[in-house]
Amino acid sequence: MTLPRRRSLLWFTGIFLAGSIALGYDYLFIYDPPIRTVQKFEAAMSWGDVEAVKSMIVLSANQDLEELREPTEEDVRQLLMEPFDKGRILDQRQRFDDKGTYHYVVIRGTDAQVYAYMVTQFAGKLRVVVSERRTGAPRRYIWEYTWTN
Repeated sequence: MTLPRRRSLLWFTGIFLAGSIALGYDYLFIYDPPIRTVQKFEAAMSWGDVEAVKSMIVLSANQDLEELREPTEEDVRQLLMEPFDKGRILDQRQRFDDKGTYHYVVIRGTDAQVYAYMVTQFAGKLRVVVSERRTGAPRRYIWEYTWTN
C-alpha cells in the first residue's frame, strides 16, 4: 500500500518543480528585462547622465510608434531639463503587432494617476519610448494608460 502513496508524492513533487522552473524562466526572460530597463532609465534620469539616457531611449512622433528614431544630444538635454518623478511599478503588459513587441510597464505616478512606460526593441536593445512632443501625460517619457484587469 505504501508504494502508490510514494509514487503520487513523487509525481506531485515533479509537477511542482517543473511548474516552478517554468515560472522562473517566464519571469527571468519575459518580465524582468523591460522592468530592469525602466529601472535603469529612472536611475539615469535621476543622476542626469546624458550618455546613459541617450543609450536607453528612442523617440517617437506619436503613440502609434510608426517612426522611431535615435535621440540627439539636444533631445536628451531637453528631456533632462524637465522635472523627473519616479513612479511605483505596478504591472507589466505586452502588445504584439506587425511592427514588434511593446511592453507597457505600468506605474502609479506621484499624482496617484496610472501611467505606463513604453519599452520596445530598437537597434538590438530594449529602450524606453519617449514622445517628441507633449502628450496628455505630465511627462514625455510616460504615456497615458487605462488600467483594466
